Amino acid sequence: MGLFNRWIYKWRYPGVKVYNPSLTEIQKGAQVGEGSRVGSFTIIHKGARVGKHCTIGSHCNICPGVVIGDHVSVQTGCHITSGVTIGSGSFIGPGVVTMNDKFMDGNIHPPAIASNTRIGGRSAILPTVKIGSGVVVGSGSVVTCDVPDGQTVMGAPAKPRAPRSNQP
Repeated sequence: MGLFNRWIYKWRYPGVKVYNPSLTEIQKGAQVGEGSRVGSFTIIHKGARVGKHCTIGSHCNICPGVVIGDHVSVQTGCHITSGVTIGSGSFIGPGVVTMNDKFMDGNIHPPAIASNTRIGGRSAILPTVKIGSGVVVGSGSVVTCDVPDGQTVMGAPAKPRAPRSNQP
């Protein structure tokens, strides 16, 4: 099965490095850009789009309708729910979870993450949240509301970090 999967992935996704084809699933109908790398035990669902030169770590679940820009790094153990967009140049730390069903009623309202944003490991991004460009989210944060461009937030719930004073 491993050789067959390796051949299928090379044919279907030229220029994409799948580290362990027998333990990774890229469903037919998913798009993965050239120069991207996909780790073991990861599933990229039909309808997901991963840009060029991305890294998708091991043990990740990239759901249908996810759109990931170019040069994005999604680290090990992330769950990116349906409909989420991640802008180019962003970094998603290990164990980050996005959520898209605000009232658990089947109506999805995915979050959106703009370009050049850094999300620290083990953070949770709640439904409908819009994270601006150049944002930094501290590790372990729970992002419950929109974050404007360039802001640094941390905590549970995530709050803006007070600017550092230049005083010693």
